[in-house]
Amino acid sequence: MTASEAPEVHGANTFQQQHSASWRVTGKVNANTEKNINISKNISKSNNLENMFDTDKYSFNNSSYIMGGIDYTGKIDFLYKKDYLVFGAGVGYKDGIFHHFTIGANFSHFEFGTFFGGYHQRCELEYAGYKEVNDDDYDNERISGYQNDYSTNIFAGAYAGFYFGGFFYNYSISTYRPSAKIEDKNMDVPGIASNYFTIGYRFNQMVEVSFGGIATYIDSPAWNFGVTSGITFYFK
Repeated sequence: MTASEAPEVHGANTFQQQHSASWRVTGKVNANTEKNINISKNISKSNNLENMFDTDKYSFNNSSYIMGGIDYTGKIDFLYKKDYLVFGAGVGYKDGIFHHFTIGANFSHFEFGTFFGGYHQRCELEYAGYKEVNDDDYDNERISGYQNDYSTNIFAGAYAGFYFGGFFYNYSISTYRPSAKIEDKNMDVPGIASNYFTIGYRFNQMVEVSFGGIATYIDSPAWNFGVTSGITFYFK
């Protein structure tokens, strides 16, 4: 099945004045190593994907995520600061629509916070295997199929950043667990955690450029790596 890196969420990347609000629009290009990541070991010690539903047993060998490649992120954020607390919300697109709420703290040279939201991701899933339909007789029914639809998953994470003058350094971790259904049955698949390390510079408090690295952990266990770059416009 296809799976995407978790979306990136970060703070203001600068000291935001108290009792102020700002809007921003961001566009990014992300390039991750494109490969198949084996997830069978995560599911069972026998290297099969196994789940029990009533009296049916589903078993799939060589289960994998298809991840990586070049993708684009577009996002709109709103941030409001009251005293030292920052409240925010955002909506964007990265292989599907995502939206989130943010709460954090913003000080003169550093900030941190947390976020949670929903990720409506497009997923392509192809499967072939056998279904054991009778435990006594060990009759097997061959099943196969292809699915291309959207699934809704919860994603959450945290961020921290430092900034001096126009320069900023930011770290964000974002996690979610993809959804996989076969014959209307939920399958247990590994979670995904994407770490974003970015540096950037803001010009005249209105235009911001950034670039950095992506380290994605798949709970199979496995890692995948990539780079990201983008531009942001701020409005007050």
